[in-house]
Amino acid sequence: MSDKQHDQQPDAVEELDELMTEDSAEPTMQYTIEYDDDKASAGELPASDAAGAEDDAPAASSHTDDAQDAGVPADDDAATDSPAATADDAPDAADATDADNTSASGATPTQTHAAVADSASSQTAADDADASDTADDDPGTPDANAAASAVALTLDRELRADPNNVDDSVFRAYPMFAMHDVTVADGKTGEHIWSHLSFQCEAGTAYGVLVDPADARRHDALVALMAGFAYPNEGEVMTKSTSFNELHPLELRGHRMGVLLQQYAMRGDLSAAANLEYVMDASSRNYLKPIPVLAQDLLTRVGFAQGGDDDSTQSDRSRALVRTLDPVERARVMVARAIATDPDIVLADEPTATLDDTDASTILALLRAQVSSESKRRTVIVVTTDPGVAGQMDEMIDLTH
Repeated sequence: MSDKQHDQQPDAVEELDELMTEDSAEPTMQYTIEYDDDKASAGELPASDAAGAEDDAPAASSHTDDAQDAGVPADDDAATDSPAATADDAPDAADATDADNTSASGATPTQTHAAVADSASSQTAADDADASDTADDDPGTPDANAAASAVALTLDRELRADPNNVDDSVFRAYPMFAMHDVTVADGKTGEHIWSHLSFQCEAGTAYGVLVDPADARRHDALVALMAGFAYPNEGEVMTKSTSFNELHPLELRGHRMGVLLQQYAMRGDLSAAANLEYVMDASSRNYLKPIPVLAQDLLTRVGFAQGGDDDSTQSDRSRALVRTLDPVERARVMVARAIATDPDIVLADEPTATLDDTDASTILALLRAQVSSESKRRTVIVVTTDPGVAGQMDEMIDLTH
């Protein structure tokens, strides 16, 4: 090694010592704690620095205690400059920088430390509560499955114990037609014709409603209420969840209900096909096929003029005036007219009054078949004074008592 190199070596060592001394002096860590919605957010520190500060905090505390035991006041500046002192873990360091680094809310360091602890505790409690709620609400947890099994077993035991209460234990849709506590009075005398009348009719079922043959007033009043021609003084007449009072007559009898009355069921001055076309035009409904085509389809469906050898026979006879038809053919046209607008309810008042027993059975079977169509399940209601007629329906409602 040359003398020149020996002379330069001390200078290089001194420069290296100066560099190491400057690099080892870490800057003072200062930050401000601010609050936002009761959550303390401290000034961001690098993860490595924060970890180091937490690890070195006991050393700083020990250094302060030693100085106090020796009777020497703790060096505030040194505690502040030391990278091992933090606001949370070194109270003396926090006291030293309190004047310059108070929180935005004006809290003292002790208050700040307590608030941070309380906030963390509250957040932990809220997280535990949320986790508990999630576990309780999860249908897949054992507790939820056990509760569901217990309810199912209880229902099964109740149904086996009393089969008559099955309807009360099963969720049911609104009935297609219902009377709820209906009372209707005579407009002149105020006498009650029907008082607190209630019954219901479900879709997909044909009902025979039996009334007293000796009381024509009650018979007529019942048909008028069921067809929406009259309204009760008390109670409600409903289809599904809608009261008849809320429906326009066109909506009720043009869309939702088809009515067969003893009188004025058809226009005698029109042909069979024209009667059906008249009803469909008056309903203001939109149809997928031309109305004349639908009219012929309806006549075919009810068995009108099936005695011919070809379709031209039905077409020809469908142009004949209704009043020229025999009673059975006229009754078939009445049924076709009632279902022409594809209603939910078919109401017939004494549809077999002019027929013999054989023809009456044919028409009643035709009416009963209308409970099912290509697009829906209907309710068919036949009001009659004849127990034999009411008995041919699926169910009978006896109002004679």
